Amino acid sequence: MGYAWKGWAGWSRSGVAVAILLVYPDLMRAVQAQAIQPPKLGCEVLIAGGGLGGTAAALEALQRQKQVCLTEISDWIGGQVSQQGVSALDESQLQRQLGLFARSYRRFREGVRALTGEENPGQCWVSVLCFSPQAGVQVLEAMLKPYLASGQLVLLRNTVVKDLEVRDAQIQSVTVLTHIPRAQGENRLPLSQVLEDWYDPAPSALFMKQPITLIPSFRRPQGRSWMVIDATETGELLPLAGIPYRLGTERRTRWEPSAKGADPYCTQSFTYTFVLEQTANAQNLAPPEDYDSPFNGPAYSFEQELFSFPAIFTYRRIRGQVPVSLFPAQITMADLRVGDQSMQNWTWGNDWRLSTADTNLVLTQEQLEAQGQLQQWRGGLRPEALARAEAHAYGYYYWLVNGTKDVLLQQRDPSYRKPTYPNYAFLRGVASPMGTEHGLARYPYIREGRRIIGRPSRSYPEGFAIYETDITGQEPTLLFPGRTRLYPDTVGLGGYPIDFHPCIINDQFAPAPDDVTGSPPNPQALYQIPLRALIPQKIDNLLAGAKNIATTHITNASYRVHPVEWAIGAAAGNTAAFVLEQGVLPAALVTGTPAADRLLSALQAQIQAQGNPIRSSQRVPVLCQGCYSRVRRVKE
Repeated sequence: MGYAWKGWAGWSRSGVAVAILLVYPDLMRAVQAQAIQPPKLGCEVLIAGGGLGGTAAALEALQRQKQVCLTEISDWIGGQVSQQGVSALDESQLQRQLGLFARSYRRFREGVRALTGEENPGQCWVSVLCFSPQAGVQVLEAMLKPYLASGQLVLLRNTVVKDLEVRDAQIQSVTVLTHIPRAQGENRLPLSQVLEDWYDPAPSALFMKQPITLIPSFRRPQGRSWMVIDATETGELLPLAGIPYRLGTERRTRWEPSAKGADPYCTQSFTYTFVLEQTANAQNLAPPEDYDSPFNGPAYSFEQELFSFPAIFTYRRIRGQVPVSLFPAQITMADLRVGDQSMQNWTWGNDWRLSTADTNLVLTQEQLEAQGQLQQWRGGLRPEALARAEAHAYGYYYWLVNGTKDVLLQQRDPSYRKPTYPNYAFLRGVASPMGTEHGLARYPYIREGRRIIGRPSRSYPEGFAIYETDITGQEPTLLFPGRTRLYPDTVGLGGYPIDFHPCIINDQFAPAPDDVTGSPPNPQALYQIPLRALIPQKIDNLLAGAKNIATTHITNASYRVHPVEWAIGAAAGNTAAFVLEQGVLPAALVTGTPAADRLLSALQAQIQAQGNPIRSSQRVPVLCQGCYSRVRRVKE
């Protein structure tokens, strides 16, 4: 069987050639058999990662008429609200009351309500909007559909990043690998069983593979040809590009007073979400394998006396029929109905928290080097950690239905026995909310991955970062004591309590006192997203576009939530489009010179014209533009 391949470069703008490969498996087999060079696909903005940050970045760049390539590791875009199953929006009441969300985020919320026909489909009490992950991905795909139809957007699902070509402090090309299931049911197996296959270029029994080289669609003056945005869930491009980054906890300083010490292995817990549904009949369940191991049966808990089964079930209920009280102690079984569905994401439930040098999920730089992953990238994750987290999630379901032990409540009252709740089914299948045969989310909810270190300056000699005191307002400074920090280079707004899901660094079922980060004061006002937090060291044409911006372990726990990640992505997409139009690099906007200030003001005006707030009238006014360069703030 022969095919005449020609004109890849000419086809690259619309992505037709790649679409042909992905739609016709026989054609892909022919390409693999003939060892034809990978097709080249051109774009102006490449976004790696189709989560909330990546989708938001794509929408903003597309609205600025840029040609965008968006890669997504799974077959669902949307990250938290779909692929990871965390479809209960974490929003601060203040930000919601003031309506200070990115315009496209507001459109998403409106789209979910229009699709479901309900103000809050789940009648949950943790959020004003809880919905099925299926609804989340449908709304996002509808938002991108016009750009896909016109060819302005090329969306590569089931695609991982394999390699980067870096030259002259810029990313020149990116090699990705698309995996196409050989049979229906691509989500039959959980991630731990397929992750390594996805990164292996060799065809397997489960997947066909197609490498694709992504390149700039055309060259601009001085080589400034395209922008790359890392919106992956774990900051995959950072080690591949040689970008300095942080991972895990930091040492305590006056700017980070709640930190417990540097530990690159101790990241926040990650979670495999799932959905259970109330049924008319009892479920006949056998305990999962290893249910009685230390991190399964003995480790689950309602946590506090005020949290009962009905309170936890309605906490993130995604389909509900009866509104419930905002006070969990007042929620009873009478508030639940047959057919109600609940997404489970519970700290003392399906959170996987064991994170040490031998068990951590996100591998450190040293571990990547030891495994040779910088030469042959395999995702930078530990599959064994994924497998243990998957087993832990299945165990949590069994505990909810049949378990009688409660590790915390029985410590306080040895006579306590948890009631059983047999009439609750674990939902599986393509039509289920998670859309997988195994019932777990396609990808775990990653709260914390690699975080860039911003560029050094006299104020930040170790590199820029957003510190705890910057968003808690607890730092007594010369400017506005008790206020969250005002950044002259603000490009977005956020506002959410510092929400820790701490790691465990021993092999017991509960954290030791020194194992977890303390509970810092929570932000009482909105905070800003500075452009400097998106600009990494060493690589000039890359921006961080999700949870990988220059935060600390502590501030990441606030910047990681839905609307803030969206605002980060929106800022990255706007910045990428702006610097391409201006023929400059992002770092040129934050040098503090008059020319830089003019460019920065123009970018901020563009972001606001797109409907994205960057400041709040609730904040005190800035006394001096460029305070970040004039007020020396040397970090310890």
